[in-house]
Amino acid sequence: MSEKLSNVTKTLSEREKISAIIWVVIGAMQVLSGLGIIAGIWNLYCAYTRFKQSKAVLDPWPGMVEQYDKSLTSIIISIVINLILGGVIGVAGALYDMFMIRGYVLENKAVFEEENV
Repeated sequence: MSEKLSNVTKTLSEREKISAIIWVVIGAMQVLSGLGIIAGIWNLYCAYTRFKQSKAVLDPWPGMVEQYDKSLTSIIISIVINLILGGVIGVAGALYDMFMIRGYVLENKAVFEEENV
């Protein structure tokens, strides 16, 4: 793996961890408040998947960029679930995912393609 790709994947991994922490905080607040318990449980699950993803991205795989590109639909679903069931606070996590993670991967698409990932 080139140094450039290594740096990009490390940054992506850190951003995935930040996302996971954001989702833990949002999910815990929603569950503890009792007002958005369904969205809170959904958001805690999102945190779990983000922690797993933060490790997986350190070893890029073929189709990884495409997976992130297609993640827009799930991000929009997350926004809708949070707006309907959990309040506006969950939208912040989804926007972070959209712009700071998905956007970062797409901005660095050429780096991934250089390595044929």
